[in-house]
Amino acid sequence: MEARRIRSILTALGLESQSTRGLRLAQRGDPVISAISVKRPDLVAGMSALADYYDGFVIDQWGVMHDGRTAYDGAPECFRRLREVGKTIVVVTNSGKRADSNIERLAAMGFPRDTYRSVISSGEVLWRHLDARIDPFFRGLGRRCLLIGTGGDKSMVDGLAIELVDQVEECDFILLAGMDDNRPADFYEHWIEYGSRRYKPLVCANPDLVRIVNGELRPGCGALAHRYELEGGPLRYIGKPYPDIYWACRREFQRAGARRILAIGDSLIHDVAGGGEAGFDTAFVTEGIHKGDFAGIVDADSTIDRVVELARKEDVMPDWALPRLSW
Repeated sequence: MEARRIRSILTALGLESQSTRGLRLAQRGDPVISAISVKRPDLVAGMSALADYYDGFVIDQWGVMHDGRTAYDGAPECFRRLREVGKTIVVVTNSGKRADSNIERLAAMGFPRDTYRSVISSGEVLWRHLDARIDPFFRGLGRRCLLIGTGGDKSMVDGLAIELVDQVEECDFILLAGMDDNRPADFYEHWIEYGSRRYKPLVCANPDLVRIVNGELRPGCGALAHRYELEGGPLRYIGKPYPDIYWACRREFQRAGARRILAIGDSLIHDVAGGGEAGFDTAFVTEGIHKGDFAGIVDADSTIDRVVELARKEDVMPDWALPRLSW
């Protein structure tokens, strides 16, 4: 099962005692959690069954719209159909890259720019924080930054009054924007150990615990950041399921006049937890990161039973479930 594989990765990173519950926004015993024991989501075949209920949709990018290289069958057409019936779409993603980079990627995959209102990436939200420095956490950061990204990409700090340094010993704060599998494991061990001991602030631009690389699950930025926090280092997450990214989404819907919002994603601990905490209804896509958990299940009742089983383990529950993003 995919859920078991995810937990095995966290165990290997020394996070087994925390598990994914370390990222939950609600606490056990809250009224929302108590209601989970009796709530069951409704299963629908596609978005045509939901369009009349909502004015706007928060749609997760990776695992819902595409696999990182290719759009999923039916997803671009679903965007077009939602646009035709006057719905507002905001694409949300735990990507350390800024919005323009994500827009270019979506266009290359067949998602026309005029079918959605905006892309809200964790990287874009973080860039705005670092630029404005209104938030007390960001106002207190220094200017010397150790940037940890993918393939040497430095677009995350373009246009900012920030000095990049190469060593954790030289930095005022650490910016974790992506994973680089070409780096040796001891590189990550060193900055986690050194930075946390010296209380250097870490900003994580992608809270995802795992990522898919060539069909395999590997540790994500969120797993490293969570370990940094366990070691005692100060940490700020930007992205799902944390509030900043959903505040940005809500502003977009307010400007568009959309009031009834549905958040759609394939991660229970990021998309469903974050969307629900933001006050949106939520829909869980079963053929995303948890696809393996539904292998061999063909009937609706068994599908819902499995959704409920997985969701209860994370103390969340979606309002809806659907196999994939299609009309």
